[in-house]
Amino acid sequence: MSRTTTSRRPTVQRLALAGIGSAVLLVGIASPAAAAEPLVVPLAPTEVALGTVPVENFPDMDPMTDPMADLATIDPTPVPVQFGDTLTVELPDVLNASAAVVELAVDTDGDSAPDGTYSSAPTGTQLPLTVSRVDADTVTVVLPTGTGTATAVLTLEPVTTTLGAGFTFVDPVEYALALGDTALDPVTVEPLLLAVSGTLCAAPADCTVTAGSTVTLDLTAGSLLRGLGITDLAEAVVVLQGVDAEANPVGEPVLLTLQAAGSTATVVVPADLPAGTYALGVVQETPSGDVSVFGAELAVTPAPAPPVTASPTPAAPTAVNAGLRSNTGVEAVETGSTGTLAAVAGAGLLAAAGVGGVAVARSRRRAAAEGGTCAD
Repeated sequence: MSRTTTSRRPTVQRLALAGIGSAVLLVGIASPAAAAEPLVVPLAPTEVALGTVPVENFPDMDPMTDPMADLATIDPTPVPVQFGDTLTVELPDVLNASAAVVELAVDTDGDSAPDGTYSSAPTGTQLPLTVSRVDADTVTVVLPTGTGTATAVLTLEPVTTTLGAGFTFVDPVEYALALGDTALDPVTVEPLLLAVSGTLCAAPADCTVTAGSTVTLDLTAGSLLRGLGITDLAEAVVVLQGVDAEANPVGEPVLLTLQAAGSTATVVVPADLPAGTYALGVVQETPSGDVSVFGAELAVTPAPAPPVTASPTPAAPTAVNAGLRSNTGVEAVETGSTGTLAAVAGAGLLAAAGVGGVAVARSRRRAAAEGGTCAD
């Protein structure tokens, strides 16, 4: 069944960084070593883990505030449904639920333990659950009848993917529901596909970089990520998150400015970033409105201290005293003067205030934007 992404897009944007914690777990942690610049990170994982995020259960989640958010630690908001009504589960097009067993565990007394379980293939004490296959990625579930209120967890497994070698779906698809006897319109849920991948370093120097230096991202021609429909890095979001030896997040995540040119892009590691081990997360929305999260390890070493140079001893001025000129060689600059001294004085003030650097940065950013090769 063809999916529509327009109504899901705001939720997708809120969830854009939700999978970075999972991506970090896929990569090892390197010990700091001598920096090897420029560092190139190929976005070329050997395998991609696929999962689904029940976005309707997390309407207020904002991983832009906490990119390392773990859905397992957030209480879901159950989807309101009506006893006896039909619930439609529409999976992403690249998933196949033809062989999935659908189960509904119902909690009627609020103790978080199921008081009854319904199944499309019941065994033991399970009750039958009526399920219809609309097509490979869509099923309809006739909810049990009842009165009052209850909570329930709906699961579908096993689910497979049609993306081919290198892609593995992680079961199950899961939704939290709130059953009630108030009349509601039939509900359709559309979980988000989350593709999580990462790479390991062959050697520490391969993922070590100096604070303040540039890292190049390369979406290689044969990358598995292209199987998700990703062809360039123009809309990617890049974040650095400190991690410890167990890949647990440390400190606040840092969003980096991306300069993209087709399938390659660059980011600059902040010069003041403390030395340590970081997860580099590259997050992209796919053409179908789903999300890819790629994680790589990064060992950051301190930026070198600027060299200290001695100030030259000024030469003694020659006494001239011709007219109104000073013995010091300093001229009085009249208002509106365009002489050499006025230009030097103006440049010095700009440099002292940092205005010159801002002007250069703005000029470069504007030119890049006009050329269509730079993403803000």
